Amino acid sequence: FPVTIVGFSGKEVRVVDDMISQLELIERETDVLQIQIRRHLQVLEKDWLAVDMMFIYRVVEWVGDLADQAQKVGARLQTLLAS
Repeated sequence: FPVTIVGFSGKEVRVVDDMISQLELIERETDVLQIQIRRHLQVLEKDWLAVDMMFIYRVVEWVGDLADQAQKVGARLQTLLAS
């Protein structure tokens, strides 16, 4: 069977580029928010159980990791579209 390759062009490429730019902006904002959240959590540490704080810090880390991975996927998609 012949393989048909359908690519993006014109308007679709601009839309995807805009989405990737927005994704990069969100990732940078996530980094800033992660720092702010950690500062706030440090204030709360004395009033919370250590186990609870460890879990909350871990969730903050996971969200940051997710944002980093999303940015990497966006960069790969951009590379793919440029091909």
